[in-house]
Amino acid sequence: MTLGAPIEPPGPGPYPSVALGDVSDVGTPEGVRVVAVRRSQVPLVQLRLQVPLGDVRTRDAAALRLLPKTLLAGTGGRSGSEMAAAIQRIGASVDTSADPDHVSVAASAPAGELTAILEILCDLVAHPSFPRAQVAGERERVVQEVLQEAADPIAVATRALSAKLFPRHPYADPLPGVASIRRTGRETLGRFHAARVHPHGATLVMVGDIDPEEGTEAARRALGAWEAKTSKAGGGALEAPRAPDSKGGIVVLHRPGAVQSNLRVGARCGGRHDPGFPALVLATTIFGGSFTSRLVTNLRERNGYTYSPRAGIEEHRLAAALAVRAEVATEVTAKALAELRYELARMATAPVTPEELESSRRYVTGVVAMTSATQAGLADVLASLVANDLDPSYLEDFVRELARVDAEAVAEVAARSLGPAGMTTVVVGDADEVADALSPLDPVEVLGR
Repeated sequence: MTLGAPIEPPGPGPYPSVALGDVSDVGTPEGVRVVAVRRSQVPLVQLRLQVPLGDVRTRDAAALRLLPKTLLAGTGGRSGSEMAAAIQRIGASVDTSADPDHVSVAASAPAGELTAILEILCDLVAHPSFPRAQVAGERERVVQEVLQEAADPIAVATRALSAKLFPRHPYADPLPGVASIRRTGRETLGRFHAARVHPHGATLVMVGDIDPEEGTEAARRALGAWEAKTSKAGGGALEAPRAPDSKGGIVVLHRPGAVQSNLRVGARCGGRHDPGFPALVLATTIFGGSFTSRLVTNLRERNGYTYSPRAGIEEHRLAAALAVRAEVATEVTAKALAELRYELARMATAPVTPEELESSRRYVTGVVAMTSATQAGLADVLASLVANDLDPSYLEDFVRELARVDAEAVAEVAARSLGPAGMTTVVVGDADEVADALSPLDPVEVLGR
């Protein structure tokens, strides 16, 4: 048998693209921005309604937790069971959530039931009744959630870094106290809702098997029943978080007997309104945003310190932060942090290779295209964009900008945003075992011992 010449493997194909096509983007008399996009893969429509909450304070943490959990408990015209039956009757699903920027309602329904699901969504956000029994039940569930989070070292580490990056700001996601949760009844929720949940500035995204103009008109009719509510107790804008304290050092939150340390390293960075954001995304991906990144290669493959370290950009409406996480064995805590900082320094001072740039570009472009390929994924992406004052076309522009980023742009943004000297470091672990080993890297402050 004669073997021929070796067959060359096929080269990479073209970059995936994102095309929105038929889009409607208009405002309503109530001040709601409505974005509708036709996607006809399946006869469904995805809806994402986001309402800005204004000047939320850290003292509102309990109300912020409870509000989304109680919106489905009933309205002025329907009990909770009647609301559930109405949603089930049209084959829809509804989910609610909240963060310091927005209270959000996500829904999926058959495209033919667009008018019905729009009416339900508007009823939920405009006329919640906060029944006492349901509020009391949700209060106890939130208490258990908070107790579990307070005992979870991963959650503790993540929240501790946020507290450093967004000092005394709701973006730090402070845990409400148990007593505060139990004091939050229907009257408190009613006042919080009346002061902060009104249509002006809200955004509604609809993606599905709909005509965008007809969908927009249906939304206008439904939103017309939502009257703006004002209150002297609220209505202001959320303040931008102040700059974090630049003291440096390492903060260790003592966890006696912990066999693992939770490392968190981060710094504030530019968000999507920053022209350098596409380059920052690629730099972050090269550093630690994918399974082939430098951080994974070092900490996992070369040293075996951890399974899957990760770096990513956490976005809020008024600020963004680069955050790095790794869970490592107690005995290698200092070594792992030293290697993590080494890779940050290498990103900030040494050029990336053409192979790294090409790989990261394909990875990020592929993730964006894949996420936006489904109705639900596209609705989520567009909801995030328009709620943060960006146009739907930003999605297409972002993919094009990724293709134009060169190694010099990555080097410039990495030098500005990824240098270890500007990073905040938090370690959750056994301070008796790790503090001395960490001290040669930076001054160590131990809390909770």
